[in-house]
Amino acid sequence: MMLKLRKIWLKINPRWYASTPKKYYSFKWRSRNLLLLAIVVILSISISATAITSYKIVKGLLLASLKEQVLLETHQGQNDIDNWLAIRKTEIKTLANSPVVRSLNWSVMEPYLQSEVKRLQTFLLMGLTTPDGTLINTHGDRLNVKDREFFQRSIVGETVAADPIIGRTTKQLQIQISSPIPAETGTKPAGVLMGGIPINRVVEAIGNLHQGKGSYAFALNSQGVPIAHHNRELIGTPEKAAQSFLNSTNPRLVEITQQMVTKRTNIELARLDGKWSYVAYTPLRETNWSVALVVPRENIESPLQALNLLATVLGGLLVVGLIGAWRQVQLYEQIRDRAFVSSQQAQELSKTLKELQNTQAQLIQTEKMSSLGQLVAGVAHEINNPANFIHANLNHASVYSQDILGLLKLYQQTYPNPTPEISDRAQDLDIEFLAEDLPKLMTSMQMGTKRIRQIVLSLRNFSRLDEADMKFVDIHEGLDNTLMILNHRLTATPNQSEIQIIKKYGDLPLVECYAGQLNQAFMNVLVNAIDALEEASQKQSFEDLKTNPSQIRLQTQIDKSNDYVMVQIYDNGIGMCEDVKHRVFDHMFTTKPVGKGIGLGMAIAYQIVVDKHRGTIEVDSTPECGTEFTIRIPLISKS
Repeated sequence: MMLKLRKIWLKINPRWYASTPKKYYSFKWRSRNLLLLAIVVILSISISATAITSYKIVKGLLLASLKEQVLLETHQGQNDIDNWLAIRKTEIKTLANSPVVRSLNWSVMEPYLQSEVKRLQTFLLMGLTTPDGTLINTHGDRLNVKDREFFQRSIVGETVAADPIIGRTTKQLQIQISSPIPAETGTKPAGVLMGGIPINRVVEAIGNLHQGKGSYAFALNSQGVPIAHHNRELIGTPEKAAQSFLNSTNPRLVEITQQMVTKRTNIELARLDGKWSYVAYTPLRETNWSVALVVPRENIESPLQALNLLATVLGGLLVVGLIGAWRQVQLYEQIRDRAFVSSQQAQELSKTLKELQNTQAQLIQTEKMSSLGQLVAGVAHEINNPANFIHANLNHASVYSQDILGLLKLYQQTYPNPTPEISDRAQDLDIEFLAEDLPKLMTSMQMGTKRIRQIVLSLRNFSRLDEADMKFVDIHEGLDNTLMILNHRLTATPNQSEIQIIKKYGDLPLVECYAGQLNQAFMNVLVNAIDALEEASQKQSFEDLKTNPSQIRLQTQIDKSNDYVMVQIYDNGIGMCEDVKHRVFDHMFTTKPVGKGIGLGMAIAYQIVVDKHRGTIEVDSTPECGTEFTIRIPLISKS
């Protein structure tokens, strides 16, 4: 065809051909192809560089998120043990300050402490230690514990949970909780009250820590000696003392142990037991121990395999795309030459291309909303976990603070004449203000977390990712969730007045529909109403807005036929003229300025209501008087 056209052209213009060098066409063709090839190569290099950089960033972020999850699991175990130890220390400290214990009369103390051992059901024994290190316990033993850590620290005024040791009386690994016994006069303690508790609770908490198959946890004391480990051979016995990990032959384990002993928090990759694992460790607050969680490397990095596969697939698609792009360039050259022959073909091609662009824009918008729904659901899920964690712990924090304030009040009642140091400290801290303000602070924090949970629930309900099929749902819930998402556009700002929401909900049954898509249709209509109200408010004075405030009215009811649910959304905005009314559901039609909309919102709403749900959507509007959309959805799907 091209050769025939060229011959015809040369016959018509013989002079032009005579004055044109014979190598002109060949040179021009090669130059243009080389230029296009250079553009494709540069574009491919740019895309490849961007893709590789993005892959590395995404991989790093994903790995950091996965490691953070392991650290969070470790922190949960640490909190469990810390809370348990804090309660035990409080129990011993309370007993140490009781009148019976402060009497230092063992004949009176012994039955009292034995009854407390039975009541608390946590301690193996309790004992009184005099300042010279002599210990008398409820088992009737007399020992010298001057060399024990709990005595050395408590005799100087500290309530401690000492490193677990094998008890000289019980012959089993136990934790010694001790607290100084205040003297009647002077600042030095009159003695030390000690309680021995089994380490079983710590072992149980460590055993509950896991992150997939092959993971395990362990706890080290202040000297790096394991006190809880899945390998029981590493734990000390009366016949054989446990060895510190600081003396391990594995240099990486020694480095991690040094970090744990110095109370650091981190997650590191190390080779333990012949395989690579991530080790997350964190110190305890109530004692000088540390907790570690060992997770096999594949447990954490297995999600990255999907990312690597995706990168490989995308790389292959990029190569195919580049080949296709070069092919398209060649086809473009052919089409360009053919355009000189038939202008009609070019017009048809232009029309087809325009339709394709419209369809592509709609598909992009639909895919974008789907991705947005997935992102919203994912973010809501990720926010929900820490929000629930904070909300749950606030209840405990509130109870603990009330207990502490109650204890402080009891101290003030029992000891109305504190020492000058305590009086000065109480005046500096303004105890009365703290006691009054702390419950209010806890209440406000609880209200804040409840608000976060409500917003997260609205986000999750709006996205409806788990409802890809038709299900029976509450239409009112979808409307309320959508309004919650759009709440930031309804509240007043320095440049925009408040938009009032008036609800007139009828008594509706559950409706069978695609919940997520129907929520999207509601959002598109409501956004259109908000835009109209914002545009109208810019043309009105303050007095006009005060007399006629911006409003959106939502009304639901059952249709007269009892087969449809009817949702009416009315706004008192700028309204529409007849021409806009007839074209409001057309693709790519918009009256908004560039950058405010692309004309797909109402078209997608029409497609969801009419095509997906076999319903109807109608618009009634008068310029300067407002607009009303009426949506009818079948109660039972007709699909």
